[in-house]
Amino acid sequence: MTMTDWVPFVTALLAIAAFVFSVYKYTDTQRLLERNNRVAQFNDVLDRVAGRTLEGQVLVDIQQAAAVYQLSEFPEYKELALPIINHYLMGITAGRPDDSLFRAALLYSKEKLSGS
Repeated sequence: MTMTDWVPFVTALLAIAAFVFSVYKYTDTQRLLERNNRVAQFNDVLDRVAGRTLEGQVLVDIQQAAAVYQLSEFPEYKELALPIINHYLMGITAGRPDDSLFRAALLYSKEKLSGS
């Protein structure tokens, strides 16, 4: 075999390698974008759990309770969410009945995150 016999093989191999690298970079970029999006969503939920929007608007209990329910949709951040939930359970809602809206949301999210 001469050198010219190898050229198509090497060319095809390089084309396949370039394609595989492009697919890898695309999926890596998509994964990074998704992770950044999840972090931003989680931060938004935390702001609403605290009772305020980023703009400083005060939220009512229903909006705050809905945000607490959303915390359970972020199991990857349960190490941060569970202490926050416990803070609200032991502090702000300690005297409220368990079926009050905000406390019920806290208890639900705690149970769901603790199980994950």
